[in-house]
Amino acid sequence: MFEILLIAILAIIVGTNDAANVFGSAVGSKMLKFNFAIIFFFIFIIIGALINAKYPSGVYQNLLTNYPLFSEVYLVLVPVILVTLISLKLKIPSSISQSIIFSLFGFALAKGFSFDNSLFFKLIYFWLATPIIAFILSIFFCYLIQFIISFFKFNVFQIDYQIRLSLIFFGCVAAFALGSNLTASIVGIYSPYLNLDLNFFNNQVLINENKLYFFGSFLIGLGALIFSQRIVQSVGSQISAIKPVSALAILLTQIIILLSFSSDYLIQKINIILPFEIFAMPLSASHITFAGIIGVASFNKFREVQPAHTMKIIVSWFLIPCSVFILSYFISLTF
Repeated sequence: MFEILLIAILAIIVGTNDAANVFGSAVGSKMLKFNFAIIFFFIFIIIGALINAKYPSGVYQNLLTNYPLFSEVYLVLVPVILVTLISLKLKIPSSISQSIIFSLFGFALAKGFSFDNSLFFKLIYFWLATPIIAFILSIFFCYLIQFIISFFKFNVFQIDYQIRLSLIFFGCVAAFALGSNLTASIVGIYSPYLNLDLNFFNNQVLINENKLYFFGSFLIGLGALIFSQRIVQSVGSQISAIKPVSALAILLTQIIILLSFSSDYLIQKINIILPFEIFAMPLSASHITFAGIIGVASFNKFREVQPAHTMKIIVSWFLIPCSVFILSYFISLTF
C-alpha cells in the first residue's frame, strides 16, 4: 500500500509540475482555456504512456547492477518528492526524471552499489544537449510558421482560426509525446518489479506493465487537473509574453524532441541517419519547454523577457539535482 501511495504522490506531483509543458504555452497565449486543454491532455497522455513509456523506463534498471529491494525504493523517491514540492512552492518547474536518477546515484553511493557511470554521463550529455536543440528548433519553427502564413496570405481572422486549430491538434500530439516520456519518469523506477503481487486494501493486486503505465499516466492527468493551473502561468507568462505563433513553435519543439527519445520506431530511423546513437531515455520536459520559450523570445529580439525569473530557473537546473543527491545520500545512510 505504501508503495502504491508513493507512485500516486509522485504522479500527481509530476502532473502538477509538467502538465504545463504541454499546454502552458497555449494557455499562456490565450488561445486555449485551461479546462478545455486538460481534457485532451488526459486522453492522450494515457495513450502515449501505454504505447511508448516502456522504452525510456529501461534506463533506471540499467543504471544499477544491484537494484534496490522493493522495500528500499522509498529511500529514492522520498527525496525527489520533498525537493519537488519545494520547487513547486517556489513556482519553479523541475525535472522529475533527473531528480530520480540523481537520487538513485545518492542511494547507490550510500549503500555501496556499483553505478553505471558511462550511462550516467551519457544521460547528462543529452540532458545538456536537448535544451540547446529545443532553443534552435523553436526558432526554426517560428520562421517556418511565419513563412507558411505569408505564403498562403492568411488574413487576421484566418490566422487566428488556423493557429487555434493547430494548438488543439498539436497539443494532443504533445500530450501523447509527454505520456510516452513523462510516465517513464514515474514508473521507470518500478519497472524491475512488474508482475509483483501488492497488497491494496487487503486485496492482492498483480501489477503488470499496462496497469502500471495506465495508473501512472491517469494520476499525472489528475494532478494536472487539480493543481497545475498556477504553474502554467509561471511557464507561460513569467519568462516571456507568449504569442500564438510562439506557442505553436514551442509545442512542435516538444513533440519532436520527446518522441525522438521515446518511440522505439523513431529512434531506429534516427540512428540510421546520425553518426552517433541515441536511445530511449526520460528527458526533462521542463527544460525543453524553458529553452523553447527562450528560443521564441530570441526570435522576437528578447522583448518582454523577464531576466530575474529566467536566471532563477537556470540556477535551479543545477541546485535541484544536487539537493536531491545530497538528501538521498544522507537518508539512505540513515535508514
